[in-house]
Amino acid sequence: MAADLNSPMTWQEFKALEAGEQHDYLQHLIDTYNATAVSFAEMFHLSANTVRKYLADHDLGVKLSRGSRTDSVRWNEFLGAPAAVEEPVEDSDSQPVSSGMQVCSASMRFCGTIDVDAIATALKRIFDGKTQGEIDISCTIKGQ
Repeated sequence: MAADLNSPMTWQEFKALEAGEQHDYLQHLIDTYNATAVSFAEMFHLSANTVRKYLADHDLGVKLSRGSRTDSVRWNEFLGAPAAVEEPVEDSDSQPVSSGMQVCSASMRFCGTIDVDAIATALKRIFDGKTQGEIDISCTIKGQ
């Protein structure tokens, strides 16, 4: 089975490829879209940890960089997802009155193997990117 480097595929289709084809497919997506374990997980409908474990177990020679950003617009086009459409902003006089309720404090605690992507996702669910304030991070590292 030859991989179409410019088309998304399912996890089953990916696993059916030979190791060299798997490497070439993932490397092409990394080079083209700056794809990460999180973006691969989105395409395969898996967790990022499953993708990382598979790559480690099968030694495909693909290096995933943590903390890098996938080109989300192009990645969504690649996946065939509709592009986000921005709604025009109306005058403030015509804006509906909100309930006035907002998140003013939040607390999260994670334990076990630290999954930075899962923590970032949890933070994104709470904060909309416009929230202003302070975040204090404290952690206890075990086994060091």
